[in-house]
Formats: sequence, structure tokens, C-alpha cells
Amino acid sequence: MHTRFALAAAFALGAVLSRSVALDARSDIGAFHELTDNRATLVLRDQTHVSVTMYLNYTDALHRVLAPQRTMTEFVVAYSTMPRPALRVGLQKAQTRFIAQLRLASASGGDVVLRNWSWPDAAAVRDMLQQQMMQAVVAPEDHAHQPPKEIHVDANASLPIAAMTARFPMEFQRVLVVSYKPSQVWVDPAVPSPRISF
Repeated sequence: MHTRFALAAAFALGAVLSRSVALDARSDIGAFHELTDNRATLVLRDQTHVSVTMYLNYTDALHRVLAPQRTMTEFVVAYSTMPRPALRVGLQKAQTRFIAQLRLASASGGDVVLRNWSWPDAAAVRDMLQQQMMQAVVAPEDHAHQPPKEIHVDANASLPIAAMTARFPMEFQRVLVVSYKPSQVWVDPAVPSPRISF
């Protein structure tokens, strides 16, 4: 760990531990970062395959599943300074819960199997938390925007999909769902394409 970050981490940790009650709204990390709308994009790739990409405020989701009893600041400080093996264990716990809670059902009936999960890796999560903690130390009054993290999964159904329902983990809170079936056409060089409709 770099010396500069170690000093900042120690400072932030001391600030958290010096208070026996929850931090007030203006000093808590959860209050100063802008909320990122959680959303999911469902794309029908073929009759039985839907590609699902979720864009999440991952810090909030992890906080709710891993340490809901702590303030956001306490959570960020603890997990941003945690040894990587321990952080991986925590992330695996969260991912296991998210996998168990996500449900997609096809209106056509039949099974829908979720596979090929893709998650933010531990290094990316650690960097995200460290940046958030540094922001809290250096300029806690500023409103920092946290780019959403992506989670991807493929949904494969045993019958053609005409419509489906989705249920997301409680930790994701409200999710905006965008769904569509792509329309595609080849366009030859220097030749106008067929009419493209939206």
C-alpha cells in the first residue's frame, strides 16, 4: 500500500472510530456521493437467449448486503483497507446472494437458466472504495459522481421467449429496466442503407 494512501486511510479510520454514534449526514460518505440510478438492459439476442446487463451503484449494493449495520463511511473505510483475500471472500458472499435473488421468468413457460456471470473484479472494487474514501478525506463537502459498475449474465430459456418478468435483489433497490429486440441489416459500401426505424 502506498504511503500516501496508508496515511489517508489511517486518518479516515481514526475519524470514524472517534465517533460513537453514526456520522451526521454532511460528513457521511453515503450523503455526499450522488445516487446512481440502477438500471438493467435486457436484449433479446435470439428466440431463447436474453443478454442482461445491470448498471449499479455497487458500493450501495455491497454495503446493504455485507455491512448494513454500519454507516456507509465505516463500511467504505473497512473494506477499502481490507486485505485482498478477505475482500474477495466478502465479494463472493455478496455475489452468491445476488445470484440467488435474481429471477427471470419467461411468459412462455419452461426453464430460464442464468449463466456466464461477469462481475467487477476485486481490484476494481478496491479502487472504487479507495477513491470514495479519499474523496471523503480530501473534500467531504463535494458531490462525487460514482460511475456505475456492470454485472452481466446470459439468460437461456428452454422455449421461445415472447415476454418475461424480472425480479432483482432487494439490495439493488429500484431498477430501471430497458428491453428491446435489436434490428440489424447489412449495409454495402457507398450504398444507402434500407430505412432504419426506431
